[in-house]
Amino acid sequence: MRGVNKVSPVDEYELYLSGLSITEIHAKTSIPLSTLRNRFLRAGILRSRGDGVRNAAQRGLLGKNKGIKRTFSEAWRANISRAQKKLAEINSNGVDTSKGYARFTRGANKGKFVHKYVMELWLGRSLIEGECVHHIDGNKLNNDINNLALLTTSGHARLHRYEDEISGKTVHRNMKGEFTCVA
Repeated sequence: MRGVNKVSPVDEYELYLSGLSITEIHAKTSIPLSTLRNRFLRAGILRSRGDGVRNAAQRGLLGKNKGIKRTFSEAWRANISRAQKKLAEINSNGVDTSKGYARFTRGANKGKFVHKYVMELWLGRSLIEGECVHHIDGNKLNNDINNLALLTTSGHARLHRYEDEISGKTVHRNMKGEFTCVA
């Protein structure tokens, strides 16, 4: 659809290449913004957003400091970093449960699963290779010591296969070799 000024496509390209923005060309020609953008894109002359902002800044069409690259001093960066850490400290509850199990997100035990930490406190030592902690009631967030059992890795896998059998689930290996249950 052509606008009231009946501008040819060549004129649109000339207007754009002379530095006018797509919005300014639309105002002159009434050609839809998306049509102009697609034409310039197909012609390979579409400016990046950053180039458009810099162009507008040079022409005085933006407010103060718009389109100007900012540089930050080391003191400024350190202040921003300190503020972000303080905000994270205020908003962090210290435990993340997004992956199913509770895990510490800060402090000396950052990254450690809560159920493993509780078992290590109860044992008075760290878990050794081949040991794992099982949630007796199946609730991954119930980390009470009375709900946790220390098992070997193979014993833990055997226990889950047995639980699957008695509940009537059929167990298959997926393409990665991992066990998956089909009810």
